[in-house]
Amino acid sequence: MTLSARMRTLLAASPLVVCLGVLGCDGDGDGDDHDDHAHDTGESHGDTHGETHGETHGESDCASEDRDDEFMVGLSKSGEKASVTFVSADPAPPALDDNTWVVSVTDLGGAPLNVGITATPMMPDHGHGTPVEAVVTPSATTPGEYEISPVNLFMAGLWEVTLDLDLGGETDSVVFAFCVE
Repeated sequence: MTLSARMRTLLAASPLVVCLGVLGCDGDGDGDDHDDHAHDTGESHGDTHGETHGETHGESDCASEDRDDEFMVGLSKSGEKASVTFVSADPAPPALDDNTWVVSVTDLGGAPLNVGITATPMMPDHGHGTPVEAVVTPSATTPGEYEISPVNLFMAGLWEVTLDLDLGGETDSVVFAFCVE
């Protein structure tokens, strides 16, 4: 028994879509094929719905994701007033579930900064964050160094983590993006 192209596409999709495909319905009760346009034009479901960056129906394909940062110790991002650099990550690279990050915050000249940090993880393709609030703890021994934990990346896919910096009357922010599987 060989699988039709339609069945292979459905098997690669989420269980709900597979269920609906097997039952021959698209969820609106009329029995029309949900992907008639995509099938006729050769486009994939993701192409017809703007999901072209590694995220299809809850599955992640980090190998094809082009919006993420390549993690390494020393990865650094600069805002308008400050720079944030990864000192360590556990696990490394960032992965599903709880992560612990140690970052260094400096002014643009490289001097350590005493700042307040708020970490906000967000899945841009899904429009949601995480219910787990990360706690930021300044290092007792290294000026400008902070532990952020847990950075809760509870779903596979692209996460953008915004670090908002309170510089004592001024603010700045940097965004790190990681795809996790």
